[in-house]
Amino acid sequence: MIYELTVRRVQGFEPGDVLHVPWEDLPTSSVFVDAVTGQPPSLETTFQAAWDEEYLYLRFVCEDKDIVATMTNRDDPLYNEEVVEAFVAPEDIRHYYEFNLSPKNVVFDSEITHDGTVHHGNPAWDCPGLIHRVVRRDKTASEFGDWEGLLAIPFACLGFKPERGRTLRANFYRIKRTPTDQYLAWSPTLRQPANFHVPESFGELKLA
Repeated sequence: MIYELTVRRVQGFEPGDVLHVPWEDLPTSSVFVDAVTGQPPSLETTFQAAWDEEYLYLRFVCEDKDIVATMTNRDDPLYNEEVVEAFVAPEDIRHYYEFNLSPKNVVFDSEITHDGTVHHGNPAWDCPGLIHRVVRRDKTASEFGDWEGLLAIPFACLGFKPERGRTLRANFYRIKRTPTDQYLAWSPTLRQPANFHVPESFGELKLA
C-alpha cells in the first residue's frame, strides 16, 4: 500500500510565510500510526502539505501533554528527544533529505543517501532559506500542550522544479519520549527495532 496526499497550490501571501498558508482549506493526512506495528498510538498526529513556485509547506499537528525538548542548536541530535520529521525524496528514494523540528523550534537537516541496506547521513548539509515555526495550541508560554510544527522548504535546496502533476516521494514521522518511547509514522515502516530510514515505505505527495 502506498500512502498518498494531494498537495494543493497556494497563493495570496508572501512566499515562505508558513503561518499564513490557508491550512483550514487543505487536505489532512491520515493519523500517524505506530511505525513498527501499524497500530493506533495513544496521541494523535497528522500533517498537511501545500506548495507554490518556491516552497513546499508542511504543517504537523501534534496532540501532546508533556514534552522532552532541551536542545537549542541547529543540527543537535534532536531525534534523541522529541521531534517531528519529514523525509523528502525529490527524484530518487535512495537520495533524500531529512528535516527534524523540535517543539522548541530547533531544526536538524541532513542529506541522506541509502544503499538499499543502510543510510548514510550528511548533517553538515544545511537547506538554505529553510523556514520553521512552532505554534503552541494551548497551555502558557512556559508549558507545552498540543503544538504545531511548520516548515517552508525551498524547492531550490531539494533541486526540484515544482509543476502541477509532479510527485514527490516522502514520509513523515514523530518521536515521543513520555511516558514511554513512541515512534510514529504516516506510512509505517514495520521494522523492529524502529527504523525510519526505509525509503520503500515512502508515500506520495501529488502536486495538484
